[in-house]
Amino acid sequence: MKPGSTLIVSFDGLRPDRVTADLMPNLAAFMAEGVRFANARSVFPSETRVAVTSTFTGNPPRWHGMIANRFRHAAVPEEPVRTGLVEDLLRVAGRGPLIHRPALGDRLAAAGRSMVVVSTASTGATHMMNPNAVTNGHETFCCHPTPDMSPTLKAEAEALLGPVPETARPNNARIDYARRVLTDIVWPTRDPDVAVIWMNDPDLTSHAFGVRAPETEASQRLTDAAFGEILAGWRAGRGPEHLIVMSDHGQITGSATASPDMDLPAEYRDRLVSGVFNGLWLDDPAPADLARAVDVLSEMPWCGLVFTGRAGAPAVPGTLPFPLVGQGHALAPPIAFTLRSTGPDEASDAGAERRYFTEGIDIGGGMHGGLNRGELATVLAGAGPQFRAGFVSDTPCWLPDITPTVLALLGLSTEDTSGRVLAEAFADGPEPPRAAQTVNSVEHRGFQQHLAVWDVEGKSVIDCGWTAGTGAWR
Repeated sequence: MKPGSTLIVSFDGLRPDRVTADLMPNLAAFMAEGVRFANARSVFPSETRVAVTSTFTGNPPRWHGMIANRFRHAAVPEEPVRTGLVEDLLRVAGRGPLIHRPALGDRLAAAGRSMVVVSTASTGATHMMNPNAVTNGHETFCCHPTPDMSPTLKAEAEALLGPVPETARPNNARIDYARRVLTDIVWPTRDPDVAVIWMNDPDLTSHAFGVRAPETEASQRLTDAAFGEILAGWRAGRGPEHLIVMSDHGQITGSATASPDMDLPAEYRDRLVSGVFNGLWLDDPAPADLARAVDVLSEMPWCGLVFTGRAGAPAVPGTLPFPLVGQGHALAPPIAFTLRSTGPDEASDAGAERRYFTEGIDIGGGMHGGLNRGELATVLAGAGPQFRAGFVSDTPCWLPDITPTVLALLGLSTEDTSGRVLAEAFADGPEPPRAAQTVNSVEHRGFQQHLAVWDVEGKSVIDCGWTAGTGAWR
């Protein structure tokens, strides 16, 4: 066990209100015993590869450039980049920088520290947890075939555990396999400074069956059982000094389909990359071109919040500025929009939230990517000798704060991270800083957009966004 060493445990797609003593007793107990961050949030869009990159660079998309799960990239203009596939990411990396801030693995390697990633997530998401792992001399184990896989770790896993089980919903066999790679191989033989185990449930199962479906609740119990094995080993003195548990985003219910590709005028269809985060990559648009696009979007009943103003450009009237949501990188589209909610929105129970979606799930399945509180609210807690015990911090925080906090535990520099060290969680830390919330609002042709953002010591954290009014389509 190395001083400051940390294990990051991620429950993909787990909304914090779903962590109950009945469904997840091990996680609920851990969060009560250590430090729990009651107002933890994801980034925008609340999509996995964006969230992973923000977590492991300590920066939002505005600075690292992984702006969506699927987007147009200047290095590969022939088709949108599908960030879930490591092949697409390596194609981008072969023609220019993949991300524009150093990742946690890069910082650890520069300091002579070690890192191991164990993941059941997609090859793209796993890659973004330590994108230069091979160069850095770090190891990665992924349950999918990937060039990131450490041959030695793969061989040891197969010798001890046999072949990787097939994906299922719930994905408990794969998740427990990955857990054993961590506890039975990585801990006793590697003792890394930082380890990551990424469990892709309940997200995988929730997409298929819904946030509160019996199958999803079963996946929560199964991931909690895997965490219980990790926790028991850690409490017995195995593994690292510190445990940090997190989720990358929440989920709400997908209740109606939208077809931006079909509904928008023909001139926009070839420039649109649709999803929950939708980007219109117009070629060198003048302000009048963007204003016209905003008028068109305001006529669409599925349109949610609209953003403009990338790379320091002013926002178009009737839209919200990209920087308010940690976006606006030069790779961002000139105009982006979310899909609108179909049910209760601001100040509602997250379990009642509904939204439009484009594809990938059936009606009633779980969805994320937007700015509803149920999509943005995340699990975040920590424990170990440098953390307080039995403490709840109400100070808002978000995924980019995790890497600076891990670096601080290790006594390393946080330079080039825009996240905040969560020092109020440390045993010798200060009192939690105060936060001030601002609601930013715009109206266009009767369509109202609102975005609530906290300020914490000069750093912004998104709370949630919502719309009101019926706009031009009433």
